[in-house]
Order: sequence, then structure tokens, then C-alpha cells
Amino acid sequence: MTKPLWAQPVCDPELPADLRLLITRDRPGTEFLAGRTPRSSALRRWRQQRDLVRQSDKIIYPHDLTGSDRLVLARAQNAIDTILGSEVRAAGLLEPDEPALRQHEWEIAGNCRELTRVRALPAADAATGAMTAAVVNAQQRALALAEEATIGRIRALERYARQVAAADAAHRDWQAALVQGGLNDVYLDLVARTAADELAIAELDELTDRAAATAQVLTSSLRDAATTGAALALPDSRAS
Repeated sequence: MTKPLWAQPVCDPELPADLRLLITRDRPGTEFLAGRTPRSSALRRWRQQRDLVRQSDKIIYPHDLTGSDRLVLARAQNAIDTILGSEVRAAGLLEPDEPALRQHEWEIAGNCRELTRVRALPAADAATGAMTAAVVNAQQRALALAEEATIGRIRALERYARQVAAADAAHRDWQAALVQGGLNDVYLDLVARTAADELAIAELDELTDRAAATAQVLTSSLRDAATTGAALALPDSRAS
């Protein structure tokens, strides 16, 4: 099942680290911010909140966007979170350029905000006349081009994320193979035991042959005894 996509607030990468942490604390890739930011006192937190209000233009919230633009932003964030939250990154096997990814996220969010703003502009009635219709059509083409350019960047991020996910799968497979390989001695010992089983089988087969021969001798002896018993004539008790 595909997990639902939810857009998260986005900060301008130039926003101070302690303020960005207040907005993006629970997202992958922010652990380095948490490690560098001291625990805030009540006064410090108040000042941070005040600074956030003053720099609100450097933060884009999901509610600033229309539903379609929120989904577009969520796709970009999902791809970035996949990359920054990957196992291969945690293992030091991949070093994604996090600042570049955050810059992409911010620019995509800015594009989405601008698209939302443009869609909200009053639309002229194309039926007014040919010149108005031509202007409206050109504007709609410009809007479509801007949408496609943003989607194109997101698709590139998603391709990157798919490759990282594939690297994660390969890494898990490799680790599982190492763990399973550590059990090889157990399986080799199991195979070694088959030699003893084969020897036991041969011994049992020999005993089985002996038992069969014994059974045959006894059967023959019983047959001879039965024949002798049949030939024995008992005296007639009436003759006495």
C-alpha cells in the first residue's frame, strides 16, 4: 500500500539553523541541526517564535498552497526524505548533497506558492473577443509550462529517490546474506552428519538381509515340521 503524501512546512535554507529546526524538527536530515542547537530556554524559545514571525516570508506552509500544489510539494518532500533517511546514507555509503536538496525543496515550494497565487488571479472572459482570448490562451500556456517545469524537477528527484531505495534494498540483501552466511558452519556440520547416516543405513541394510535369511530358514523349518506332522499316524482309540 502506498503511504499517503502530506506536505510539510518548508524553510528558506538561509534561515538560521535554530529557526529551521523549529519548523522541520521531525524530518530526516535535521538531526545535524538538533545536534548543533542547544536546548532552548523559555526566553530563547519566545525570541525564536518572534523571529519566525518577522521572517515569515522565508517559510512556506502547506495551507499557503492549493490542494494540487500541496500534493506536488509533498511528492518532492517524500523523495528528499527517502534520500536523506536512507540506510545507505546512515551507513556512510552515500553522501547526498543535503544543502542542494534543501535548496531544490525551497525553490519547488516557491514555485508552488507562485502557481497558487497565479491561479487565484481573476480570469478574463475569453468570450469578450479574439484579442482577449489570445491573451488568456497565452497566459494558460505560460501557466502550463511553469507547472510542467516544476513537475519535471520533481520527477528527477523521484528518480534519484528510487535509485537510493534500490541501493537500500541491495544493502539489506547484502547484510542478510552476511548474517545467513554466518550459519554456513551449521549447515556444513549437517551435511557431515549425512556420512554417518549413510554408514548406519548400510549397517541396517546388512542386518535386514540377515534377518531376511533367518526368516527364510525358519519358514523352511516350519514347513518341514508341518509335513512330518501330517505323515504321523495316531493309533485308533476304538481298537483297544
